[in-house]
Amino acid sequence: MLNNNKKPTYIEKRRSVRIRRSKLLNQSENIEYKIATTTDEIEQALELVTQQYISVGLHKEDCHLRLTKYHLLPDSKIFIAIKKLAGGKEKVIGTLTMITDSSMGLPMDEIYLDKLNRLRITGLLLAEVIGLATSPSESALQNNIVMYLFKICLQYAQLCRINELMCSVTKKHITFYEELLLFKPIGELSAYSFANGLPIQGHRLNLQQADSHFKEVYSGMEFDANLHRFFFTDTPTYNRPFGEGEAMSPDQIRYFIETRTQLLSLLSNKDKCILRKEYIDQKKKFGY
Repeated sequence: MLNNNKKPTYIEKRRSVRIRRSKLLNQSENIEYKIATTTDEIEQALELVTQQYISVGLHKEDCHLRLTKYHLLPDSKIFIAIKKLAGGKEKVIGTLTMITDSSMGLPMDEIYLDKLNRLRITGLLLAEVIGLATSPSESALQNNIVMYLFKICLQYAQLCRINELMCSVTKKHITFYEELLLFKPIGELSAYSFANGLPIQGHRLNLQQADSHFKEVYSGMEFDANLHRFFFTDTPTYNRPFGEGEAMSPDQIRYFIETRTQLLSLLSNKDKCILRKEYIDQKKKFGY
């Protein structure tokens, strides 16, 4: 008799993923992964996302820098892979942004508000990953860069006690997020304004269950790249205080919303009130 409850062996997953440790989980010496803090780092990251999203149809060619109102929130963090070049120069070659849920909500509320609210009312803290991009000049290291960006994002999310990490995924990349990063879909493919009207599917990763889930999938199967070990056991002690990560300065916000984009004119009075309150709360939280 066929046992329909038989636990999967994940052999098919191994065949479909086909990762080699030598090409994926070795960090290059001249690449640093960090939170963008300087105006130049933030600008390079946003320019990289803009260029790459235009190239795949996710951003209009005649639009300004891909900056959203959510980037302005004090708890939003832009993670970058930055390459050290000759002469002391630095180039952002990969980026990913994490938006922590707030009174402004999350970008995905546009199409999944009811589903996200069901999570919120249970007391879960949500965050959304947006703006993932890598430089075309680093195509040989693309997967490597993406994995390290997700690693530091995951570390930071855990540090901030995020319960659910959300993301919107185009049809082309669904397999990557579900089969490799173990995200689970939360809805059907839907047209999305943040994707220039293209269809996306919302996904979620429960961070309270992620450790055991990755262990179940990847440990003991002699994977070329054990992503449980990579994400959860190869991480040095995170020697930083809770919530560290500076918000954009007033000068940086002014530069990006007035000089580099027309975002200031697009912010509603409600948006401005929310941003003002979030920064006031941030100052009270850290006592400055």
